[in-house]
Amino acid sequence: MPSAPPVGIVVANHNNAAYVEKAIDSVARQTVRDLSVVIVDDASTDGSDEAIRHCLSRLNDGRFRYVKLDGNTGQGGAVRRGMAMLDTPFVSFLDSDDIWYEDFVARHLEVHLNADFPVALTYCDSHVIDAQNRLLAGTAWWFDSVDLGERTPRAIDPALVPRLDPATGALTYSPRRGLTFHPHWSAASATNTTASMMFRRSFVDLIMVPPDEALRLYVDFYLSTFASLLTGSIAIHEALYAYRMHGANKHSNATVPGGPYNSSSRRWRPIRDNVLKLIQVVLRDQADAIRRTFGKERHAMAEATVAEALRLSAVASDNGENDRKKTGTWLSRLLSRS
Repeated sequence: MPSAPPVGIVVANHNNAAYVEKAIDSVARQTVRDLSVVIVDDASTDGSDEAIRHCLSRLNDGRFRYVKLDGNTGQGGAVRRGMAMLDTPFVSFLDSDDIWYEDFVARHLEVHLNADFPVALTYCDSHVIDAQNRLLAGTAWWFDSVDLGERTPRAIDPALVPRLDPATGALTYSPRRGLTFHPHWSAASATNTTASMMFRRSFVDLIMVPPDEALRLYVDFYLSTFASLLTGSIAIHEALYAYRMHGANKHSNATVPGGPYNSSSRRWRPIRDNVLKLIQVVLRDQADAIRRTFGKERHAMAEATVAEALRLSAVASDNGENDRKKTGTWLSRLLSRS
């Protein structure tokens, strides 16, 4: 029987000295041992270098290598530098303030090697934790296209509720093995954060071409959108990692009030549209390579899908601006009568 391929991992860090050792330790604890790991410090100024060196010295694990960058390149540049030191057919990227559970790599690799359909991307659900590793939510609400329009009551599977050990405070969830194949991307699609994903290396090499300054953040949205457009993706309905919201995240700097909360104080639509426009540029500039790899029809479908998403976003933006103007006029009249 054939054996499993090795997996490459890049842990990109910038000013996460308080959490980076926990992230590295979570990689070292993976049940899959055939790993090649590169830790990239993106010119941190907070003591991260000392924390990383201390951790790697303690682990004394030959699978781990360390690169400290002299200048800050952003998430895309750090990931690219780490990948340059890897030659594995599968890669994952762990944000240095998140934590993988021990079976993260094993489960993703199993799903990638399914006997149904090969994809460029697998992604999983997550728990949400705070700075002290305390659980804030048992799922990422944005995982796998949650229906925000539901209005009727529905039952919740008791298996989704954890068991709490009152003596220790430990929470235990029942295993879940559900998978969903998504053959196409749409503007309503949702995956998860960088730490939720495993990619085929050849796919990342093909489309990870924008300059570092164009991908200082949101590498996850760029890569996952491209993968869903060109190959489809598979969602793993298990929380295989913990996403940390500690209050100083690069993006998710808000709180968890419940409901379909906005994890960031930044407006998502402009961010999303900028990434989609970048994808348009790459679809145009890399058209020959993408057509050779995925075919003319898939390339044309990807171009049309992104163009339509941007068109609808512009219409929604114009309508929103008109609504704001109407509200402002109404409010002005109300105040003038008071």
